[in-house]
Amino acid sequence: MLTSQGMQLHWGKEYLFSVVPDHIQSRLKEAVVDPHYDADEPFPHVNGETGEVIAEVHMAGIVRVSRRKLRRLLGWKAGLNVVFEKKLVSITHDEHGLVTASFSDGTQDTGNLLLGCDGSRSIVRNFLVGEELGKPTDIDLTMINHATGGYTAEQAVSLRKYHPIGKIAYHPDFYGNFLLTALDCSNREKPEEWKFQIQHCWWGPPYLDDLKDPKTRLEFYKTRCSKMCEPFRTAGIALPEDEILPIDQSQQWAPIEWNNHRGTVTLAGDSAHSMLPHRGQGLNNAMRDVAELFDAIKQVISGLVTLETAITSYETAMRPRGVRDVELSLESAKKMRLSDLMDSPFVKMGFTKQDTWKENRDES
Repeated sequence: MLTSQGMQLHWGKEYLFSVVPDHIQSRLKEAVVDPHYDADEPFPHVNGETGEVIAEVHMAGIVRVSRRKLRRLLGWKAGLNVVFEKKLVSITHDEHGLVTASFSDGTQDTGNLLLGCDGSRSIVRNFLVGEELGKPTDIDLTMINHATGGYTAEQAVSLRKYHPIGKIAYHPDFYGNFLLTALDCSNREKPEEWKFQIQHCWWGPPYLDDLKDPKTRLEFYKTRCSKMCEPFRTAGIALPEDEILPIDQSQQWAPIEWNNHRGTVTLAGDSAHSMLPHRGQGLNNAMRDVAELFDAIKQVISGLVTLETAITSYETAMRPRGVRDVELSLESAKKMRLSDLMDSPFVKMGFTKQDTWKENRDES
């Protein structure tokens, strides 16, 4: 079973490029799901019963990256010392204003700034706001999100119908959607080696507890896919009978005020604002966080501001942005009925950065 997933990188690319050197920028294609694809086609929304394209999202320069490949490019290939198997157990401060992270293996690291980028169930976030306030909010939305391969060459080629990188479908009988995207189509000569990401989310029953058994879960997914148009139908029913589909309860967390301990501890990415994937904004917001933090730290190094002032300014700008995209992602998830789809922020705004979309609306 594959474990990597894909992510949409669009307006966040300019922020990424602002903090990485030219030799990493020039190698971005190493992280995309299909390095041979360079067309600029709209992302289709499909009626899952009839196969009709009912809406299209246009955005120039959009790419889909593999999480695994992007991590490799920005980590090891960039020469960073990435250490795994570390579990944070405590964060302390000394009289000099330094912050120390202590780990379960007995090791420690001390510095001027601890940046929590430890995901949607962030331990650093719990340190800042407490476990109760740091707990993600459960959403009544269940999700199967799976990376897979093993299709025949003919099937793999057919899965790229509508759009070779990704498309999303909605069926009138289901309050949810079906996402089908390329995950690794690097070898254009051997479609049978291609990998894909299949995702299905839905509101209401059956719930997580109803689908604990892997066989029951697979049967449920295949049954739903059997009612879909192609290629969503084949993506599901062609899965082998021993396939294990991951399933999760959807959650979100919007940023609140916290004590950054004189600028020595803060959050970014999903730790700061974990949102549903229904407008493809998570990675891009994370890139913006990093770029704005980078600029803030440069000001500190230059002696223009104190660390506390710089980090507080970053947080003040980041919070409303994070809150709004958490809200818009949830609203998009709620507008997955065919009758509501045209009112969805995803259809109205596409992948556009929220403040850019607002500026364009104001000008018109």
